[in-house]
Amino acid sequence: MKHLVVIFVLMLWATSTPAQNAVQSLEQQRKQIEKDIAYTSSLIDQTQSEQKANLDNLNLIQANLASRRKYLEEIDKQLAMMAVEIVAKQKTIADLYDELSHLKKNYAKMVRFAYRNRLPHMQLMFILSSDDFNQAYRRITYLRTYSEHRISQAKSISKQSEALKSELSTLIVKKAEHQHLISQKTVEMLALDVEEQKYQSTLAALQARGKELMQNLEAKKRQAAQLNAQIQAAIAEETRREADRRRELEKKNKEMAAKFVADKRLLTLKFERQQGNLPLPVAQSVVVTHFGVYDHPVFKEVKLVSNGIDFSTTDGAVVSVVADGVVCLIFNSGLSTNVLVQHGLYYTFYSNLKGITVRVGDAVRAKQPIGLVAPAPDSPHAILHFELWKQTTKQDPEEWLARRS
Repeated sequence: MKHLVVIFVLMLWATSTPAQNAVQSLEQQRKQIEKDIAYTSSLIDQTQSEQKANLDNLNLIQANLASRRKYLEEIDKQLAMMAVEIVAKQKTIADLYDELSHLKKNYAKMVRFAYRNRLPHMQLMFILSSDDFNQAYRRITYLRTYSEHRISQAKSISKQSEALKSELSTLIVKKAEHQHLISQKTVEMLALDVEEQKYQSTLAALQARGKELMQNLEAKKRQAAQLNAQIQAAIAEETRREADRRRELEKKNKEMAAKFVADKRLLTLKFERQQGNLPLPVAQSVVVTHFGVYDHPVFKEVKLVSNGIDFSTTDGAVVSVVADGVVCLIFNSGLSTNVLVQHGLYYTFYSNLKGITVRVGDAVRAKQPIGLVAPAPDSPHAILHFELWKQTTKQDPEEWLARRS
């Protein structure tokens, strides 16, 4: 019986641990989304009362809506996991009740038997009435074993009772957590409704300024095309210079040329190994524009193309390089500065900076600060535009950057 109880407890532990880990993982993800929502809301609140409706605010509200919907999804997942856990816990308690009842019945039989044979002379007569010495010895052993088993059963009942109390306490806590999460879901659904109303209000205000927005859009398209041309020209120039450098080294010193090629290959491989784990270029931020073709936030019939991603953050936020490399280009556009960093065959581009702390030719290390985020032109927000290229082929940065856990 004792062995069965141990096996039963081990089975419960083995099945409950993965579920607990899954619930904890969902809780961590939910808390991270909660932080993202709080940060995005703070960015919106910083400018909502001071500025007229603008596209950056609309993008932030849209990002917050997506986060809130994701947050509700995580709550639903967590509620489902907790419901399963509660049912499993109730089954465990029912099984413990059955086991405890069985132990108590057996123990009651032992107590009644012990009571009937409680007097010492009765046990002595039981032994002396044996037919021979061997039978007497077996009866002595039986009485001793019976007594030990009764003590063991009493201990098992005590342990089982404690286990039952513990499981009941855990169940109460789980039910309270489940109820708390349901309350949080209700609050979050109300917040989602408020956010959607804010989005519709901002959208309507922007649609009323359609002509002005279209003019701004055309100006931004020209600026994006200019940046794209400068990046491509810089990469082509860097490729040409490297080819010249390699040829010169081959003429003078083949070993040095081989090392030059090997170093570049090593930097490329090191960068590629970090795909999906590159650190964010700005720590606390919100992605408001994603890579590729997307709908204009106001004019749905207008398609836009982004060569990278835009991070909305606070003015003066620190920008760090995402991997080891060499600064190969720094140039100004308007009131801000742009930096291009080479990582072997790969390049990362950081646009809309101020307070640059590096120079062309500097070797930089991953997470090394290179400047600060500047306010975006005609916007109350600070926006970092980030691009990632493999030679002249644009990459989706979000496939390379680490996700928040």
